[in-house]
Amino acid sequence: MELSTILVEQRKKKDETQQKVADNLFITRQSLSNWENGKNFPDIPMLIELSNYYNFSLDIIKGDTELMNKVQKDYELINTRKANKKYSVLLIVLTVLIVLMAVVIIPLVTSNKSLTKFVTVFILMLSIILIHVAVKFGKVVYQNYEGMPNPPLWVPKAFGYGISVNPYNKVGKIITIALTVILDLFFIGTGIAILYFS
Repeated sequence: MELSTILVEQRKKKDETQQKVADNLFITRQSLSNWENGKNFPDIPMLIELSNYYNFSLDIIKGDTELMNKVQKDYELINTRKANKKYSVLLIVLTVLIVLMAVVIIPLVTSNKSLTKFVTVFILMLSIILIHVAVKFGKVVYQNYEGMPNPPLWVPKAFGYGISVNPYNKVGKIITIALTVILDLFFIGTGIAILYFS
């Protein structure tokens, strides 16, 4: 059964106007009208609110394929936002840790050559981790381009202004892998040089 039909039937069962339902649910009458006419669908939290308000099971709308597609897209969006938050926090923590170690710890241990080497190599290893987290974050942010026949090479940056390389474009993937390998080799080589040649 389609959600629009369910909403109309349930509202009429309660003998309420669209305005009364809208006021009780803290939404606009126009939104409810659009849902009842099948012009668009409520988001997941509002769908649950409607189910509770009208006291109907969400199981009865499983046959509404358009709504189920909307629910699936909402679910994917929620998961993407959670992943974005996780990677954002991890990127910030790693960046702050690297900067603090470079600015605060290294000056404190410069008198001990072995400890200075260890801290410097540790910063380089954290930098490698930071690069890989940033690449993974880029894949999560731009995942809507995955599977497109010809995704663009340049896409808007996830943070701030400007453009970024799309890791789902063929050339973008090569650029991302090449830059990651080059930076990894640079940091590993620098770490080896510090440990064995200084």
